[in-house]
Amino acid sequence: MNNKKAKQIRKQTRCILVEWLKSLLPEEEANKINASNVLKYIPKDMYYSLSRHLSAYHPKWISNRIKKLLKAFPTLSIKNIDLELIQWMDKNKLSLTMK
Repeated sequence: MNNKKAKQIRKQTRCILVEWLKSLLPEEEANKINASNVLKYIPKDMYYSLSRHLSAYHPKWISNRIKKLLKAFPTLSIKNIDLELIQWMDKNKLSLTMK
């Protein structure tokens, strides 16, 4: 993957994190969250303690899901990937091996 695509994925990851956190919080607290400060509101732990699996909705977990979606649907644009699409992917058990 080239640097340009990786940068777009990181940017979209932050947008999805903001969308997810805003869906969990009340409206007055949700208005405080934006793409520049979203990382302050998520846990620092990347993995579960026992099984070494990535925590759901961690930036690395979301970027892996975006990569899997792009592999499954090559014509899909990174900007069109949102929280609903990632949740759909998990609900339908769309799993592809990352190589």
